[in-house]
Amino acid sequence: MAKVTSGPYVGFSGSIDGNTYSQLKDGTTIVKRKNRKSTKPRTAAQKAHSADLKLASKFMKPFTEFARTGYKLHGNLINQNPYNAMKSQLMNEAIEGIGSDRKVNMSKLLISRGTLPSAAETSAIMTQEGLSFSWSTELIPERSHHSDQVLMFAVFRDISIARYVVAGAQRFKGNDLLLLAGIKKGTSADVYISFIANDHTAIADSIYLGQFNW
Repeated sequence: MAKVTSGPYVGFSGSIDGNTYSQLKDGTTIVKRKNRKSTKPRTAAQKAHSADLKLASKFMKPFTEFARTGYKLHGNLINQNPYNAMKSQLMNEAIEGIGSDRKVNMSKLLISRGTLPSAAETSAIMTQEGLSFSWSTELIPERSHHSDQVLMFAVFRDISIARYVVAGAQRFKGNDLLLLAGIKKGTSADVYISFIANDHTAIADSIYLGQFNW
């Protein structure tokens, strides 16, 4: 993109000879050159990256809304919107395998990312009502607080549905329940736990708790 400061195209909007002219709100004329399709064969690395992008975009669908919470703070740090910040972690750290066998390693996926301490011990069990989460309640002075809240997350990849609670029970309580009413029985969920500060100014890295049958 370049500014047009003189000549016949100042104030012009439209395309000529592959150049597109347009006007900014302040009256400045800018010009962009249309990208020409490359005639060079795509490299193996380019093809692999495109395949990963396609895989990541499809995978991210049930996470789109939640990413606004899980990656808001981290996204601010790296100047990315939350969705792209989570997608970047997915592509750089969680996709693995060779060729057509590349897939997401759910244990390496972080559904939230931050500096708030998690809990030393975390677990979940499936009940008739949903997922029952438990965690240890130790505190790290000046880093964690008894009022931090649990973040419970379950994604049913086969039906592309996520069920979660962003601000559940406070840290000192040690347990909470994620209700799964309305989710089709017989489906499996990948389950995560995290913690978020009471005022939402800090969040923890998520912990993968495994896959559970509902």
